[in-house]
Amino acid sequence: MAKRQDPRTRIDDFSARCEHATPGQLLATVREALADPHSLLVAKAAELAGDRLLDALEPDLVAAYRRLLDDPIKRDPGCIAKGAIARALVAIDAQDADFYIDGIGFRQPEPTWGGSVDTAVDLRVSCATGLANTAHPRALVHLVYLLHDPEPHARSGAVHAIACTEPLAAEAVLRAKALCGDAELEVTGDCLVALLQVAGIEALDFVAGFLDAPETGLGGLAALALGGSHLDEALGLLRARWDAEPFKRDADRLLLRAAALHRSESALEWLIEVAAEADRASAEVAITELATYRNNARLRSRLGEALAERGDPRLQARFERAFADRAPGD
Repeated sequence: MAKRQDPRTRIDDFSARCEHATPGQLLATVREALADPHSLLVAKAAELAGDRLLDALEPDLVAAYRRLLDDPIKRDPGCIAKGAIARALVAIDAQDADFYIDGIGFRQPEPTWGGSVDTAVDLRVSCATGLANTAHPRALVHLVYLLHDPEPHARSGAVHAIACTEPLAAEAVLRAKALCGDAELEVTGDCLVALLQVAGIEALDFVAGFLDAPETGLGGLAALALGGSHLDEALGLLRARWDAEPFKRDADRLLLRAAALHRSESALEWLIEVAAEADRASAEVAITELATYRNNARLRSRLGEALAERGDPRLQARFERAFADRAPGD
């Protein structure tokens, strides 16, 4: 592969060579590209290794990563290649815990106007996922450090990775993090979602306790976590909360979005009931949320009948707009 070629041209050549290669040729071609000095070609090769599950290339992926650590900003600006390598190792289920532990702690601050930006956040998240998938006895200990990463995306990545470790220990860590909170509410919301995945009904009351959180927006995230859990008991909690508030606020109407996420027949029937009987603002929200299921002929018919019986022209118009047939991609 001629070094004088433009990198983009070389990447195109690499892709063309791989397209019709035999398995043996493919391994040789990707191995050669992983040893290339240009990070964009290394990134492309790593991406292909992950997509094709070329687990025989694990040593080559690790070697390419180690090489890029020498003057990392110059060799791999944007941490593009190292991030692609980490994702490939996760995809092939590499069990190199030491690699992942080192990656969790790696940072690559690059200069920007007025400061710097850490371009290794995605790398740390991938390594957290990889470590969680190993049998390393202290994986959770290392993942806890990432919960305090300066970057919120890395902290969310730690939450998702922790949810893949031993359930009871993961539940304890996630409960602690949720109680301590985070500067970014979405990270706490991710904790609540992960808790319901890990502990199911055992975490319902804990997550429901955040419906009354004083932080603006956190109660809504708790509601969405409950709805997304698809647990029957979660829907009961959402509906009980709705029934307990006679005067609905925008925050309360997030409960309707949570019901739409639940997807159950009971949840959809509740939304139809809201559209038919609740105050107009709540009914409009219910119609909008139900429009996600516009291809469900039975639901469409039930909602249409309920609104016709209610006889509110504004809601009827809202229904007709929301459920209008749309071309794919609209």
